[in-house]
Amino acid sequence: MDDIIDNEEVDEVTKATLAESAKSASKPAIDHLPDAVEKNDMGDLELLAKPGDKIVIERFATVLSHRPWLDTKTYTIETIDAATGHLGLWDDDLHRSATSNFIQGVKAGYRFKLPGGRNLQIGKRRRGRPPKNPTGAPTNSKPIKFDTNGIPIPPRRGRPPGSKNRDRETIMAEKKAKLQARKKKA
Repeated sequence: MDDIIDNEEVDEVTKATLAESAKSASKPAIDHLPDAVEKNDMGDLELLAKPGDKIVIERFATVLSHRPWLDTKTYTIETIDAATGHLGLWDDDLHRSATSNFIQGVKAGYRFKLPGGRNLQIGKRRRGRPPKNPTGAPTNSKPIKFDTNGIPIPPRRGRPPGSKNRDRETIMAEKKAKLQARKKKA
């Protein structure tokens, strides 16, 4: 009977370990980002960001002995108390306030980084389909037309002038051609 209980405990511990390792595998890599906390000449910790800047914080569970990774999020700094290290933060993903302490956090093993590049968002993934061209401008955009005074002319909506409805025979012929192409391809 004791063997069964021990096996169930081991099985639960193994399951928890596997779940934890799967979670830490999805941890975003932030090693390439510059540090947000540095030691000054006096040996005190100093935050390099100011209110309004963004900061990336990687947190670990400090209560547990093996200190598993909790999350990595991007916050906007609202207030900084340099003496105590207290940070008033705004969580952009959850749209609520948060707090942290860069002095106690560094001692606990948290990592504070400055986001590099523009529109870097580490944390909760956005729902839905990602944009097709996230980095560049639209490739199929038409040039903007201006009138004689230099004011942009708004694009016209609807069917272009001079276009006509297709007759029934043309539509049926196009459908048959598409069907033949599909059958040939299959």
